[in-house]
Amino acid sequence: MSPEPDVPRVELRRVAAAQFQIYDHTVGAYLVTDDDAMAQWVDALCSTAPSTVAADIETRGLDVNKFSITCVTVAFHLGADTVSLLLDPLRRPQHRKLLAQVFDHAAALIFHGACFDVAPLYAHRLMTRAHIRKLGDTLVAARMVKTYDKAGRTLEDLAMAYQLMNDDRTTMSEVFAVRGLKKDEGWWATDIDTPTYAVGAMSDTVATLRLWGTPGVGGTGIMATAARYLTTPDLGMGGRGVLNADDAEQVVEDVQQVNRIVLERTARGYAVDTEFPERFREQTVEQARAAAQLLANAGIRPGNGRDLVNALDARGELPQPWPTTPTGQLKADKDALKIFTDDDAVLRSDLALAHRTVAGVEKVLGYVCKVKENAAPTGRLHPEIKILGANATGRMCLPENQRLLTRRGIVGVGDIRLGDKTLDADGNWTTVRAVHRYTDAPVSTYRLTNGMHFTCTPEHRWVTEDATAQTHLKTLDALTETDTIRLTPPPYIARQLGADAIKSVTEAWTNGAQSMAAAAAWRKELELQQCAAMAGGASVSVVRKQLLERRSADFADRLRDQGRLPNQPLLWALEAPTSDLAGWVNGAGFCHEKGAPPHSFDEQWGAAAAVALYRLGVLPRVSGGLVEVWNFTDVQVAEGPMSLPGRGRADVWCVTTDAGTFTAWGSRGPYLTGNSASKPEIQQFPKEARGIVVSDASDWVSADWKSIEPVILATASGDGQFLADMRAGKDPYEPVGQMAGIDRKLAKRKMLADMYSQGHKAAALQYGWTLDRAKEVAWAIRDSLPILYRLIDALKHESKNVGRVVTLMGRVVNQEFSFYDNGIRMNEVASRIAPNHFCQGSALDVMHYSILELDRMGLSDHVHLWMHDEIVADQEIADALTQVMATPPPFLQRAAAQRGIEAFLAVDVNGMGKRWEYV
Repeated sequence: MSPEPDVPRVELRRVAAAQFQIYDHTVGAYLVTDDDAMAQWVDALCSTAPSTVAADIETRGLDVNKFSITCVTVAFHLGADTVSLLLDPLRRPQHRKLLAQVFDHAAALIFHGACFDVAPLYAHRLMTRAHIRKLGDTLVAARMVKTYDKAGRTLEDLAMAYQLMNDDRTTMSEVFAVRGLKKDEGWWATDIDTPTYAVGAMSDTVATLRLWGTPGVGGTGIMATAARYLTTPDLGMGGRGVLNADDAEQVVEDVQQVNRIVLERTARGYAVDTEFPERFREQTVEQARAAAQLLANAGIRPGNGRDLVNALDARGELPQPWPTTPTGQLKADKDALKIFTDDDAVLRSDLALAHRTVAGVEKVLGYVCKVKENAAPTGRLHPEIKILGANATGRMCLPENQRLLTRRGIVGVGDIRLGDKTLDADGNWTTVRAVHRYTDAPVSTYRLTNGMHFTCTPEHRWVTEDATAQTHLKTLDALTETDTIRLTPPPYIARQLGADAIKSVTEAWTNGAQSMAAAAAWRKELELQQCAAMAGGASVSVVRKQLLERRSADFADRLRDQGRLPNQPLLWALEAPTSDLAGWVNGAGFCHEKGAPPHSFDEQWGAAAAVALYRLGVLPRVSGGLVEVWNFTDVQVAEGPMSLPGRGRADVWCVTTDAGTFTAWGSRGPYLTGNSASKPEIQQFPKEARGIVVSDASDWVSADWKSIEPVILATASGDGQFLADMRAGKDPYEPVGQMAGIDRKLAKRKMLADMYSQGHKAAALQYGWTLDRAKEVAWAIRDSLPILYRLIDALKHESKNVGRVVTLMGRVVNQEFSFYDNGIRMNEVASRIAPNHFCQGSALDVMHYSILELDRMGLSDHVHLWMHDEIVADQEIADALTQVMATPPPFLQRAAAQRGIEAFLAVDVNGMGKRWEYV
């Protein structure tokens, strides 16, 4: 068994919750913070039979800040009453005891997104392993329904969909907004002494309790919905699957049990080699420096794919014809460069190798530094492994004609670096952790109701607000009539300045930079008014005192002294405090009104003006150096359904940031948008980064299934010869390669890609073939595996007809998505990805079965990581691990029996020593 995590050392303010016990009609529950009343409610709960209890934690933020627990809320039913309590266990020992009583007595503990809550609770000794084993997760259940949807699974979304309580209830977003706080500031600065904070926290837990409902096809809530969704339509339960009621309920419960097993392990955490980042840096610094110098000598900026492609083209090293963008430029995205930069690259180039070296070192350092940072509170890494979370992931991307606003300036996709800082939805700097690029991706153009247009992939998410001012990340196709899109950080400051000031600024900046230079002469009264607004309405006398203490020189003179005006206006607009930006806004507007002469913008000043407005919550647009304001008094930039004038394909990109949002830059200036992940996922670790995670004592082994996805296809299709060759130890890819005229390794890559509908153009680019050669190889592979491809075609046909396929265990996996066309909701089906969903989904079924079987054998303490087709465990259970993984699960055996063949799984086992390695 792994050692326990250290108890985190946190510093919380010594505050107390306002003492009350009320019945909140908007929530439909008793909300209680009064100490005596809470003790009585807990006694009453523990005097009844064990029942379901919902729980949630509030913290001072994400990542390391999630260990600073400000309160734990619980909710339960007592007779006809619903009760929610707010406990402060880190500051009040009596509350810790009450929480233990509740957790001990509960028959089930329900969370929404438990992978966030469990590690902090466990590290603070507020939750035990026994408690984790009776945990349920409404988010995991929600991921089993309409799996291709990219949004709609937040607690707020589900509370509205299931009508769990009155829409007038207090939300945490409203609590922060009333106090004039950005989201991350709100979590950090607000505590239980704010009554609305307490009410919002308790309300969320009541929503979780009701959302869980009564499991089973005849029950209520999300667990019942998930079970009914898997049933055959013949049962009349609205099912989309193939299972009877009992089997559907068991599949839903099995997924919850897998979640408990994984949470129990990640709660204990993983040992981390804290010296690994520096050691890796020392080992790679010379190699990275030499590679960077080679690139520099060739005129290539490190990490700039476009520079690399242009240099290779100049040297005549690009295979022809090289693909181009719609504007005629040579493509330089990750997919285009795979022919040079993949591990098994077809072509070699010293410049491409140097490019890959620099990018690889930066990527690994980004991951391992984040691991070390996240392990600091407990001395161990606690990854948030999201069960079924991958079902909600798509290519959330923008076209390559959009750029990224960074602390270095406005950069194109080829210039984005890992570690770049960009502005998030709260106006704070967030770090770029990954850059994603795809060629020839499907994109849609959306016309918003204010006349603006945006082009992106259908899966791309945007920052939206619902009718209750709750913030969400949603696709444009998923918007409801009450949703609005927020394209700037929160406009708190802009609202304080008032419409007249913004109007004058619009006029001033439209007429030129001379107005900005003249800002030095604004009147003292106007300056005091602005500062008063920035101080939250403080009296002028107080503001004057603060002003005299902080200013000894004129505003513009001070900027010139610092060398920031006008030499680097864009960088100043990025870095200056928002109070200075607000002063610039007022000063420019005032001076223009007083007759300051007009002067045209240059490009830098236009961008600086746009950034200043954007940081103040004002959506600008830039055209020819002129700046116009789209919106500032209302975040409702778009209302109602989107219209869809056209669709097509384009090269696209996106970044992953710590905050989950970033600032893009289009032809009309900056705008806010979202990305798909908020932190490095352990399932996506580069192989060079794995060594930072180490064993506590025993040596580890890695066991993985050989060719699991082709084996799934062969079993389900009845290709007995494919399985017989594998059983005999033959390589199934060699005959495929011989038939196609390529080597074994390339045959494997191409076969898997072809199974998942890789296009001929993409294959030609990846492998350095002509288009005709790509078609020839694809058809040769297809002809050599006729039985498998009959199933592939059948899966696509089924998906096209009904919008879904069913995995071998019986989980429903959807390919249907929705969008609006001229105000009418339309549905389409991405049937080409159905074979991918079936194979990967069924492979996940096999993984889940093995996790459950190892747990039934009492071996979970020896199992540590689950990665795609790989399980990492202690050396001492290697034999049992191999036996479990090599035994086909019952659903795989049934599929084989239906085809008159015998199921078979092949497993490779390799030792890793005491460090997680790529083997």
